[in-house]
Amino acid sequence: LKKDAPVVAEVPFSSEYKFMATVHNPTEVDGPGMEGNYVVHAKGAPDRMVNYCAYQAKAGLLGEEYKEPIDRNYWIEQIAVLSSHGLRVLALCRASLPKDKITPGDQLGPEFVNENPEGPWLTLVGLCAIMDPPRAECVQAIREAHGAGVRVAMITGDHKDTAVAIGHMLGIVDETYNDALTGPQLDEMSDDDLRQAVLVNNVFARASPQNKIRIVKALQAEGQIAGMTGDGVNDAPALRAADMGVAMGKEGTDVAREAAEMILADDNFATIVTAVREGRVVWDNLRKILLVNTPINNAQGLGVLFGLICGLAEAPLSPIQVLYSNLICAITLGFVCAIEPAEEGIMTMPPRRIGKRLIGRYLFL
Repeated sequence: LKKDAPVVAEVPFSSEYKFMATVHNPTEVDGPGMEGNYVVHAKGAPDRMVNYCAYQAKAGLLGEEYKEPIDRNYWIEQIAVLSSHGLRVLALCRASLPKDKITPGDQLGPEFVNENPEGPWLTLVGLCAIMDPPRAECVQAIREAHGAGVRVAMITGDHKDTAVAIGHMLGIVDETYNDALTGPQLDEMSDDDLRQAVLVNNVFARASPQNKIRIVKALQAEGQIAGMTGDGVNDAPALRAADMGVAMGKEGTDVAREAAEMILADDNFATIVTAVREGRVVWDNLRKILLVNTPINNAQGLGVLFGLICGLAEAPLSPIQVLYSNLICAITLGFVCAIEPAEEGIMTMPPRRIGKRLIGRYLFL
């Protein structure tokens, strides 16, 4: 197909307008009467592509004789039905235009599709529904994160119904967070309204890169620690703005990896939850080391100090005794505490409060 109908010009995909288009020379498949014309193929977000279509193909057949005026309500209903089952839906469209309208090799802009002087001009051929089910380990990881007091939200470019359905599968849409917001809705909100919205919604659909940054900053304004995952160039500003930016190591772009503080080598969300668990283990073990070493070192120091205060001819502890005590007690017991496994129920404890010190009042006393 690439040999028979090479690309003459194209509109590259962008998350801003959510479609792409290519221009080709006609082939036998395109039907008769195409001499002197190019064929345009376009695909993208169905709720947007429907608005650019004036016709629909009868039974998906090609040719001018099979075109009829589009029934937008029918297609919008079918898009909603497919999306409600968690399917990612693409609209497949085509059109023809005279060859003198296009120069081969042109890099066309989105206005080629969505700002045609004659208005809607494409023909909707059909819908393509793709099932991309969540990984089993991802569902379990989100359940574990909820138990640890970590809230998980989803920001996606998918249709709202698709996002809500996937949110139900993942367990992030429930009685408390039972709805979703779209990018256009976020654009209409003030900063104060958005700060309230991010606290009661876990799913954000049809989101733009600007929406992602606003969501992160709204969460931070409410005193929450916001971690952000991403893999694309458009995700880089939000990754940099988040308290913890996490980029994908396999599928992520170089720009995203440079903007992030942490990179997932396996591109698996479950690894983030594992990192949270290991972070809690390290924190607990550090406090255990301090609880063991602090009394030992205090006893040694106070023993020598009181010997000097009392004017003893010899210190209660000689230098070799201090070294031996550190070797046997501080270093050995500290090493044991450092490699101690996680306490039972460590992922059922709430997160530490912001600003909690490693050496608190209890340890100081």
